[in-house]
Amino acid sequence: MDMSEQLEVLGEILARLNRDKEKFEKLLENPVDAHSDECARHALAGTELLIADVNVQIYKLSADDRDASDGKPDSPPLATWFRIIE
Repeated sequence: MDMSEQLEVLGEILARLNRDKEKFEKLLENPVDAHSDECARHALAGTELLIADVNVQIYKLSADDRDASDGKPDSPPLATWFRIIE
């Protein structure tokens, strides 16, 4: 899998995690009971950690891409930026 494919996959994962985060936040707006509220809080916290990790991976791949192009402004990047698929 080349760098652009990896970035695309990470973008898809990030989009899914962001949708999950929104769902958990909505659950917290109208909690059913204490147990479901606590479960939603844990799920939200875990999702936020995963989002941060995916962002780090995207940053690392992007930095590798910049390094591979020798940082020259006129050099085309080896990988295109990922697209977030909704």
